[in-house]
Amino acid sequence: MTRLFRSLCGSASCQVLIGVAGLLFATRPAESQSEPARVIVSCPPGNQSAAFKPFSTMYSRGESVQTDAVVSTVSTVIQEVQRTSFPELAHVDLRVRIFRSHADYFRTRFSFSRFLLFMPMQYFTDVNPALFQEQAPSDGVCAILAHELVHIASLSRGNRVRRFSLVRLLSKRQTAKFERRTDLEAIHRGYGDGLKSYREWVYAHIPSDKLPEKRRNYFSPEEIGAIQIFLEKQPKLFEFWRAHVPMSLREIQKN
Repeated sequence: MTRLFRSLCGSASCQVLIGVAGLLFATRPAESQSEPARVIVSCPPGNQSAAFKPFSTMYSRGESVQTDAVVSTVSTVIQEVQRTSFPELAHVDLRVRIFRSHADYFRTRFSFSRFLLFMPMQYFTDVNPALFQEQAPSDGVCAILAHELVHIASLSRGNRVRRFSLVRLLSKRQTAKFERRTDLEAIHRGYGDGLKSYREWVYAHIPSDKLPEKRRNYFSPEEIGAIQIFLEKQPKLFEFWRAHVPMSLREIQKN
């Protein structure tokens, strides 16, 4: 679900901006390919399977209509997840946009220009329309949007200087810890089952050479299941794991 874009442009002269780009391009992956249907949404934690109820068939009037449909659908879903699980984000300026990718399906960013100009912050959840073409599981979409909202909750806390701490994410290990900690928060908020569904779907819909990166950066279905079991028995493990993010099933089980 998520990886970091490490540059703002391709030339060598832009390398000085890499650290700041990490702030802008905190990315979350998701994966798929085809055309969207309109939906009715209801996806509180524990009931994400009812999230999408299509009431019309595929759009066929051109890409602009399809894009509008994707933005509308994802906006509705993310608003519902935000309302039910992220009340602290009620006043955050959050927009949904489209991007294209063969391997990634979601990513989260904030407005770089507003950041530099000390203007009120604006955040973006970017979605790949291919998500609908491969029929991603509805509970998985709700859960990965919860993952994205955890990122936004983290980015929106504290002052702007704090955001420069994300420069650490240029390290592969720090990126994995960051993403797994985000998964942990989504699991804690009730989206563990949906994350399992999403990861199973993603593994089947990404290029095989991308799979090791996904497994490294995000909890696998087996790891999520183990976390759910341990948290049910020992809720205090959540705070421990936030400080000491488990990087493997073995590290989870030793607790």
